[in-house]
Order: sequence, then C-alpha cells, then structure tokens
Amino acid sequence: MITNNATRPTHHAWRRYLPWLNLGLTVLLIIAGLWYLSTRVSLAAVGAALAGAKPFYVLLAVGLMLLTVALKGWRWQLMFPPERSPERPAERTPVSFAAAFWAVALGQYVNLIVPFLRLGEVARLYALNQESGASAGRALGTLVIEKTLDLIFFGLTILFILPFVILPDFINRPGPMLLLLPLLLLVVLYLLAYRTELVIRFWQRLIAPLPERPRALLMRLAVAGLEGLAALRDRRLTLATLLLSLAIAVLSVVLPYALFPALALPLTLLDAALIHIAVSIAITPPSTPAKIGVFNGAAALMLWQFGLTDETLIAGYAILLYLVVVGPQLLLGLIAASRTKWRWNAGIAAVPPAAPDQV
Repeated sequence: MITNNATRPTHHAWRRYLPWLNLGLTVLLIIAGLWYLSTRVSLAAVGAALAGAKPFYVLLAVGLMLLTVALKGWRWQLMFPPERSPERPAERTPVSFAAAFWAVALGQYVNLIVPFLRLGEVARLYALNQESGASAGRALGTLVIEKTLDLIFFGLTILFILPFVILPDFINRPGPMLLLLPLLLLVVLYLLAYRTELVIRFWQRLIAPLPERPRALLMRLAVAGLEGLAALRDRRLTLATLLLSLAIAVLSVVLPYALFPALALPLTLLDAALIHIAVSIAITPPSTPAKIGVFNGAAALMLWQFGLTDETLIAGYAILLYLVVVGPQLLLGLIAASRTKWRWNAGIAAVPPAAPDQV
C-alpha cells in the first residue's frame, strides 16, 4: 500500500503539464497554419475577405451557435426529472437550466483544450455537482442518452440528404421527397418517444448477424441510450427531449448556411449539410487542440469539392466558420471554469491510466 501511494503522484505528474503542452502545440499549429496559408494565398487578401464579411450574417451565426449550446443545456436539464421516492431524497436535487448550461459549456471547453484525454464528461459531471449538487452517479446515465440521441439525429441528417446527393435531379424536382422525408421524421420521433422498447428490439435483431465486437459496440452506443430514454417514464418529457435534439440537428446545418451570404458564396442548404457532416466526422476522433487544422481543413475540402476555385474565399470561409463555432465555446468555457472553480490538475487526475494493452 505504501509503495502504491508513493508512486501514484509520480504516475500522474506528467499529466499536470498537459494544458501547457497543449498551449504550446496550439501556438505551433497556428504558426504552421499561417505559414502554409501564406504559401497558397495572400494573408492580406484573406484578412480583407474576413473584414468584408457582412456583420449581420456573422452575428446571426454566432447567435445560432449560442442557441445550440443553450438547447443542449436545456435538453440535459430535462433528463433530470424530479424523483418522487422518499427513500432517496438526495436524488431529488433539482437541476436548474443554468447549472446544466454551464456544465455543458465547461465540457465542450475542456474537450477542446485537452482533446485526447476525453475530460469533457468528467468536467460536466464536476460542474453539475458544483452548480446543483447533483451526484455523478445520477448524471452519468444521462450522458449515454445524450450521445445516443446525437448519433441518431446525425444519422437521420445523413439519411435525409442521401437522395439529393445520389440523385441530384431531386434538387431541382424534389417531388414527393419533400413530403416523404418529414413524414418519415415524424414516424421516427413517434417510435422513439412512444415505442422505445420496439425500437430496441428491432435494433437488436438488425445487428444480430454482425461479428461479436462491432455488435457489442453498436449495442453500447444505441441500446443503452434508448433504454435510458425509456426509463424517463414521462412520455411528454421524452418527446420534448427528442424535439430539442431535432432542433439541435437543424441548427447544426443552418449555422454553416448562415455564413454563405456573409461572404457572398453561391451555395445551398444541401452544401451546408454536407459541410456539417464532413466537419463532424473529421473532429470526432481526438485530434489537435481546439481542432485547429482539422476543422478548417474539412470545411475547406468540402468547398473545393463544391467547385469553388477562389482559394481566398475558401480560406476565409473556413476560418470564419471555425471562429464562429469554436470562439463562443472557448468564451463560455472560460466563464464556466471560473464559475465552477474548475482545476485542470484535479480533472486530469480523475482520468484513470490506460491499460498496458491499450493504444
């Protein structure tokens, strides 16, 4: 016991320097990015393009980003219905919107700063406890529900745009698709809200032929969250949670679209949806601090795929979208860290060390 206690601080000592290492890496990435950008386009021209962006649309996009964070906080708050069991009074601690909002903001901020340790969930649980007194055990299951809902609606976004990508004629002559897709969405919402157990059984049968490892992964990602959704009991609350998830998914597409007129880009809502999908997939794995380079590169690549040839506009849009999405998260995260007295060392120490066989 003495040996283990003595070696534990040493084992975690290197992690205390991670925020500073990330800061140094961020500075290096910014310098390298500016150097690479200067070899392709004029930095003065990119600066002029950004300065010429229409303020109304930029502010609109910033407002949409703030609204998205607020809706995520509201959705998380709804996942803490008041318990009526007199045997467990501690579990009946109310969770306010402010507590959920600042916890979500801190989680996003921490994931941006230290992406490869996945500290965001730890930070959210910490902040929620600081703001409302809710226990980590009570909050942990809601994170699974939230991730499942995000995965479902991201999949629906891909499903809805596939006909327009595979069969481009639908863009000019959508015909019955404009009626069929909303009806399909209503059916999905109904099944998730009122027939959750049926959806779980269907999903289990659907993935049954897969090999054991991917089947187990899909079970964890989807079934656990759906079971948690069913455990909310209140179907109206479940429906409200689903509608908020739908609104978050819609805003994720509308935000990049709102920046097109800011730089006078002749692109459509379908293009915005494709940018959202590409960027979301690119930034999902742990990558660079604040997603520098990865986020911008995915957005720029999609603009190039759309046929844009003006590299100044491509770089300007990629930078502007990055600032609109990441900037508010960093600002709100700093405020949340101050409110909740977040300490990096405490959060990093809470992450268990990797097993020897992990990569």
